[in-house]
Amino acid sequence: MIVLQGRKSAGFSLIEILLVLALVAILLGIVSGNASAFILGTNAEPPDRVLKRAALDALYFSSEQKEETFLSWFEENATFLIKDKNGVVLQNHSIFEQLDDEIRKDDNLMPKVVFYAVPPNEGIEGGASSQSEDELYLPFVRFHSGCSTPFRAQIEFRGEEEELKFDPFSAYLITQDK
Repeated sequence: MIVLQGRKSAGFSLIEILLVLALVAILLGIVSGNASAFILGTNAEPPDRVLKRAALDALYFSSEQKEETFLSWFEENATFLIKDKNGVVLQNHSIFEQLDDEIRKDDNLMPKVVFYAVPPNEGIEGGASSQSEDELYLPFVRFHSGCSTPFRAQIEFRGEEEELKFDPFSAYLITQDK
């Protein structure tokens, strides 16, 4: 008696193929969701890093030209501007490579930067100044002949706040509080 053995199929069943397609779709969804955040992240440089570079450039221009330069924040373009005494822009330092309307409309994505003067400490013990934030507010930071107004910057970006304090003679960062 001859017994025929059944042939095993070498392919995949329909269920196995559907499961693999479903897993691939889920992975693509995860990757594409993170890809948009990654693309947005590569479009922007952290404002604290850009400010450090801008402060050093402002100090450099004031020393090189032997004239005052002014560092300011232009919120509409998310850019630090360095101007001479006539208001001519010497250098701009942008946070974004490309700033589109979607970024401008999102308050969380648009950085907010405010400059404040750092007052001298008061009293024998060197306590904090009695001046208010409004009195210390600076619309721009003045640099002249290798020094600046002692200043600090408050930066709000992507839901995080930080404060940077700069040395008036070197324009290097002294402290950074998060």
